[in-house]
Amino acid sequence: MNTLSVRVNRSSGGGFQHRKRGNKTKDLNITSLIDILTILLVFMIKNISMDSTQKNAPEGMLLPTTITTNDLIESGKAVYLKIYPDRILYGTESMEVGSLQDFLNKPEIRNSLLRLLQMEAKSIIASNSKPCLLIQADKELPCRYITEFIKFSAQASFANIYFSAIHTDNKEEVLGS
Repeated sequence: MNTLSVRVNRSSGGGFQHRKRGNKTKDLNITSLIDILTILLVFMIKNISMDSTQKNAPEGMLLPTTITTNDLIESGKAVYLKIYPDRILYGTESMEVGSLQDFLNKPEIRNSLLRLLQMEAKSIIASNSKPCLLIQADKELPCRYITEFIKFSAQASFANIYFSAIHTDNKEEVLGS
């Protein structure tokens, strides 16, 4: 006589255990990977397009270069001129030389500032370097004052004149809207 032997499953839940046949690999969920790659792609496209607009000069035009303040300070070739609405400060020591009205109306103030700038320029030229003037002007200062300082600085042998600026991504602030 044939006997059938059945093994009893005494584990929790009881019943029979079914075996899956075929491939036992798990599916790969790449949704989060695609999301991350999409975000990276967007940032890369944005940065590349911004860089290309900043580096392409119009045909036949040479744009001026820029430098960071730290590089200017370390070079020792820069002279600082800080222009506030109520006063003018000279050098890294911020020596006060007068007000804007004094600069425009009093020849002795202009002459003393011109002598200071010429002395600095000569000492920088003596060290086989090009003198550089860094103008730090208040945002609300009228353009005519800046123009006057540029003309004045050229008289003191400064061919490289830089302006301090703070970087912003706010277009409304830049465009004055």
